Amino acid sequence: MKRLTVLTLLFLSFVILQSFVTPQAFAQQKKKPKEIILSTVDIDEDYEILGIVSTRSGEISLSAINQKLKEEAKNLGADHVIVVRYFQYSGYIYAYGTAVKIK
Repeated sequence: MKRLTVLTLLFLSFVILQSFVTPQAFAQQKKKPKEIILSTVDIDEDYEILGIVSTRSGEISLSAINQKLKEEAKNLGADHVIVVRYFQYSGYIYAYGTAVKIK
């Protein structure tokens, strides 16, 4: 009987401790990385210029080339890519813009 009581208390203690730890683990998993915003114009906020990002793609998909620009900007630590320009030459789509971080 004592053994059953001790095992039950240990089990309940474990369950209670798990309930305190679990919400923090879920909170960390739910945080999404901030998405980088692309803009073809300048923005009205104060920002620091981090550099120029550019990419080339043989795909016709604009979303694919935009994703590549966002990845380049993420590597620089940018929040936005502003004054984005696109052009096509020799079967490729080119894109470039200015990577900035909001102050």
